[in-house]
Amino acid sequence: MALQLVQQEPQREEKRQLHFSYTQLNTYLMCPAKYAHQYVFATPYETKPVALIFGKAIHRGAETYYVNLRETGEIIPVDQMIGVFEHVMDAEVERTEVEITYKEGENLESIREQGKVLLQLFHTEINPQKIVAIEFPFNVKVPDIINGAGNLPIQMVGRFDLIESDAEKTYMVVELKTAAQRFSSLKLEYDLQATVYSYAMAKLKVATSKDSTLVRYDVLVKTKKPAFEHYYVTRTEEDHQRLIHSINYVLKAIENRIFYRQPGWQCEDCQFKKACLSS
Repeated sequence: MALQLVQQEPQREEKRQLHFSYTQLNTYLMCPAKYAHQYVFATPYETKPVALIFGKAIHRGAETYYVNLRETGEIIPVDQMIGVFEHVMDAEVERTEVEITYKEGENLESIREQGKVLLQLFHTEINPQKIVAIEFPFNVKVPDIINGAGNLPIQMVGRFDLIESDAEKTYMVVELKTAAQRFSSLKLEYDLQATVYSYAMAKLKVATSKDSTLVRYDVLVKTKKPAFEHYYVTRTEEDHQRLIHSINYVLKAIENRIFYRQPGWQCEDCQFKKACLSS
């Protein structure tokens, strides 16, 4: 089973198929107008939140750790991870052509220092199991429940940060995140990303159990005293069916060009704020 997982190459299939991702689904559910500007109208970005750059740099630092561990069996020095983080941060800042936005009290230097602290915490506390795959892409079919005939012409695609297995060869998807606060029980119960991952692993027939996959969120919490939290969640067949329902009806709404504004907290860092308010 592990060999099949490694040998699959869904990224090739993705290029031939219409596809839909968790990010697209979540963006539409958060604000249909933002989805339209980002994926339909191709509206130019007005700004770029520094959190996007920071998150990418942290992920690349952690990816370096896991790749080296898988290939050599050795743990790299934390300075090497920090070096990757700083290189990615600098490169992203340099190539960004729009204004980079910061939260109150933040600046580029404080963000860099925060990243170093979080990576040191990661390096000290992480305890990985057997690494099965890193940055593994997937694409899976979704039933067409509206027309009741086969599957949708659009497949669900994504990429697992990390897949681990234990001594019993039980798989677990691991997603590294940075967050301003600890995850609540409600977020863990309803978070769609875990549902997408569980559904995808079940469709790939490498689920933890018959119908579901254990998902672990490794969360670097950017509080005054940084923390590294680990949250374990599972999803049921009923959760998968609710996901299928959401995908079907969101795609139907997009097909009918239903792109209304959804004002709220998400407007603060929206990269299309001016375009949205002027349209």
